[in-house]
This record gives sequence, structure tokens and C-alpha cells, in this order.
Amino acid sequence: MTINPMARHRARCRETRAQMSDYLDGDLAPEAVRRLERHTSWCPNCGRMLRNLRRTVGGLQALRDVEPTDMPPVS
Repeated sequence: MTINPMARHRARCRETRAQMSDYLDGDLAPEAVRRLERHTSWCPNCGRMLRNLRRTVGGLQALRDVEPTDMPPVS
């Protein structure tokens, strides 16, 4: 039984997206890293999602360095 190429691609995209956070945290095995990097290098949607996630995580990490200010509560 052969799998439809589009179904195989969608399955690979789902797997890649499920691993993106672990990838950015450095928690993937080397082979999984290679597969994810290979996929995101040619899949425009997954590549864009990884770039956006990387920017979001970087922005959130930068917030740790910002001192809170005394602001009145929002009502």
C-alpha cells in the first residue's frame, strides 16, 4: 500500500511542528534535528512557523531582562 504524497507531506509537517519547541530548547536527538532542519529548509509553511516561533521565544526571553515598573493597575 502506497501513501499519498500529500498525506505523507502533511504528516511530516505535523511531526515537524510538534517538535519545534523541543528543537528550540535543544531537547531533540541529533537525527530528529537533521530531519526537522531538512524539512524546514524546503517547506515554506514549516520554515515560516519555525522562524516565527524562534522570534516569539527570543522576545519572551528578552522580557526576563526587563525590570518591572511601578504602573497603576489596569481597571
